[in-house]
Amino acid sequence: MMNERMLPLLRIINSCDRRYSLIAYIFGVFLSGENCGTGPIAWLRGWPIPDLRRGSGKIDIGHVGLYPGVRLHCRGSGHIVIGDGTFLNRQARIWAGKQVVLRRNCMISWQTVITDFTGSATGEKYAPVLLEDDVWIGSRAVILGGTRLGRGCVVAAGSIVQGDFPANAVIAGKSAEVMS
Repeated sequence: MMNERMLPLLRIINSCDRRYSLIAYIFGVFLSGENCGTGPIAWLRGWPIPDLRRGSGKIDIGHVGLYPGVRLHCRGSGHIVIGDGTFLNRQARIWAGKQVVLRRNCMISWQTVITDFTGSATGEKYAPVLLEDDVWIGSRAVILGGTRLGRGCVVAAGSIVQGDFPANAVIAGKSAEVMS
């Protein structure tokens, strides 16, 4: 009896839709199958292996590409959802204490941090994060809890983002301010 994780891989081998190399898909089959959804995962170009830790939470992954050093971590009952066609570049981090959702065809650049932590000094507080379809996040950007990026948003490199942004918005800058 064939493992359910192998069926999507065989479907891709038999089709013309090969976004990544077959070797990347074969390595992706060995990425913590109990943590993932139904889509085939492509582990791309090198080491270290992507780190998927669900704890008592849940990680649902569609047909995605993960580069080396990617970390997906759930704290408590956190839930991470990554839609088909999404790509996470080297050393991207997603931390979920409540819920982080990346819909279809998102491109997450290297050393980006996406977390649902709100940054409260009074204790651990989480607010859901939602990235709609076709969102692009530049390198070293930080997406904080309570953020919703509409379809087609672009976040500039090094930006710190928290809030609700409309579709096709271009977001840049750091939200830090001098208080005294």
